[in-house]
Amino acid sequence: MQEIYKPRIGITMGDPNGIGPEIIIKLLSCAEIQSICSPFVFADNDILDKAIKLVGMDVRYESDENCYLEIKQLKPGVIDTDAGGASLKSIKKAVKSVLENKLDAIVTAPISKKATYLAGSIYPGHTEMLAELSGSNEVAMMFEGSAFKVVLVTIHESLSEVPALIDKDKIFNIITLANDSLKKYFNIKYPKIAVCGLNPHAGESGSFGKEEIVHIKPAIDKAIKEGINIEGPFPSDTLFYYAANGKWDLVVAMYHDQGLIPFKMLNFEKGVNITLGLPFIRTSPDHGTAFDIAWKGTADPSSIIEAVKVAVRMYHYSQTE
Repeated sequence: MQEIYKPRIGITMGDPNGIGPEIIIKLLSCAEIQSICSPFVFADNDILDKAIKLVGMDVRYESDENCYLEIKQLKPGVIDTDAGGASLKSIKKAVKSVLENKLDAIVTAPISKKATYLAGSIYPGHTEMLAELSGSNEVAMMFEGSAFKVVLVTIHESLSEVPALIDKDKIFNIITLANDSLKKYFNIKYPKIAVCGLNPHAGESGSFGKEEIVHIKPAIDKAIKEGINIEGPFPSDTLFYYAANGKWDLVVAMYHDQGLIPFKMLNFEKGVNITLGLPFIRTSPDHGTAFDIAWKGTADPSSIIEAVKVAVRMYHYSQTE
């Protein structure tokens, strides 16, 4: 019997003052993970060795020997310039490697946006940073969970700015990207997609806003003409009930909290963040740096373990086209 190829998964450290190093060591100690992929860590080895001592596990790992991240001192739970710089360096090294085809996918541990800003970053998050580093024009943030998937039309934007960012072409492009990705990376031959309205009651025929009439419904109609199996716009206060019961494969949400509050209510421990539209597979846990429990040995690695599993599945599905 032919041995199944184990994809090479690059794992970034995240913010070293957060739970990233701890959950990475717990991830590497997982026998199932070692059996399905070859992990490669982009982290400072001294920090990982400290995390090994913290969790009391004898873990061997493969890492970038040149990934010394110049952290003068660990400051658990503290937003720090050095930690932000280390986070950025780890990400950039991983992206370079995957673009050079040395990796099959990357999984990113959580970063502190404030720390990366202090270190000179201009990006509000991983998604925007990865898009620019890879030269990708159209990307989207998708979340994978047990009941349904959700993709966001706008991401890290002030709520007051969202209506002006909603337009027919942007929504249609996100729908198309999500539909293609479900086919390529999740082996869903004919995805079922639902779209949220922006306003209460999906605008109530224009009574509470015009975005549904002017932008959202025209984008849906255009997608239907392209053969996409899609419905909406629906009021988001009822849509997610039906999505959680399996009516659709994917929900398109107009803004960050509209999609992620219901998603995380159901999938907080094992939810996975996926960036669509990159020239490589990228997943991450759906939680943050958890500074309040950093370096206490109590962090739950479930989400990063699931992120690696999803990346592996996405890789294998992408090879069967």
